[in-house]
Amino acid sequence: MSLLENVGPVKVEIRKNERGAYSLLRDGRPFWVKGAAGYQHLERLVEVGGNSVRTWGMDQTEAALPEIRRWGLTLCAGLWLVPPRLGFDYNEEEGRAKQFELIKEQVLSLRDQPCLLMWGVGNELELGVQADCSVWQAVEEVASFIKEVDSLHPVMTVLASVNVDALRCIEEFCPSIDLVCFNSYGDLEQVQGKLDRAGWNFPYLVTEWGWDGHWEVPKTEWGAEIEPTSTEKAKQVRRRYRRLGEAHEQCLGSYLFLWGCKQERTPTWYGVFDAEGRETEAVGAIEARWTGKAEKTVCPRISPIHIKGCLSWKSLVFERGEEVRADFDLERGSISEADVHWAVAEESTDKRVGGDTEAAPCLVECRITWVSATEIVFRVPAEAGDYRLFLKVQGADQTIATANFPFRVE
Repeated sequence: MSLLENVGPVKVEIRKNERGAYSLLRDGRPFWVKGAAGYQHLERLVEVGGNSVRTWGMDQTEAALPEIRRWGLTLCAGLWLVPPRLGFDYNEEEGRAKQFELIKEQVLSLRDQPCLLMWGVGNELELGVQADCSVWQAVEEVASFIKEVDSLHPVMTVLASVNVDALRCIEEFCPSIDLVCFNSYGDLEQVQGKLDRAGWNFPYLVTEWGWDGHWEVPKTEWGAEIEPTSTEKAKQVRRRYRRLGEAHEQCLGSYLFLWGCKQERTPTWYGVFDAEGRETEAVGAIEARWTGKAEKTVCPRISPIHIKGCLSWKSLVFERGEEVRADFDLERGSISEADVHWAVAEESTDKRVGGDTEAAPCLVECRITWVSATEIVFRVPAEAGDYRLFLKVQGADQTIATANFPFRVE
């Protein structure tokens, strides 16, 4: 049973010391956020040293709340404002008022939760917004209402990056916002420098971070993004978490993305777990950073896939039905053919922005001939198009390593 079961709301505040450094206090004690963005596998989050969960909207919060309370985690409660990029017009009073009333109900239902850490009003609302200030006025409406009914928890809003124009709009139109937070991936190590150059001396959280995003990586000649392997992703997690600690005077902690799995460009790009709940090396990497203990070594480590001896940036094109050789190197672990799964899928055509829901691409039947546990010959699809070869390598203790290779058939 959680220690939070029978207590009321807990006061959370941001405090600035005489040197200008910020800290987050929960119930009067310093609280560095070691969080995950996502709402699955929460028992595992506690086991590896995490202390907080970030959601994006009330549906996720309601789904996660029982487990959050059960395991004694804190909640950064997302309040979903429909992004303008999805066609919502914040100058249209009726729709805006209807959304506001719904969010007020959500705030009143959550404000007394003992696990509540802070409120997150909207996510990446600046994407697709030009000079229109109405979206930030709507953020202020929500933030101001929260301040009226809840004096115990800070209120933040989240940007997709350090966007100076958006920061100035928030500064002008959102006096009730306590901190502006950032989602940052390949540019995480530049966040503090960008804030310094912008003269932004306020506290922040990194509300999503991890390995390189699909917009930050090399592409094939036809525009297919080249995904890092799970081994490469873990290396990026180790390096980037150190930089978060170096920004401690303004940074109050972070939320690793994504504590679960989802389809976004590919089914494996962002999740630290796969659909079967097996964990990638990134889980062990963040556990070592959160706990200070030596990193466990059970998860397989693999090289990128080679096809015909080439890496994916070579933009390989095949003839229909051609048989080609694919292989990888096992850098750590011991496997048999039973631990290795290969599959071919169509390249995703439902590519969206801002994490919006995407449809998963269809798998394609292909004949595969095993050469060894790390090498196959497969027949490419008989229809022209863009595809990916996916690889999963299962290790001990429900761990998994992943890689894929985009290719074209003409």
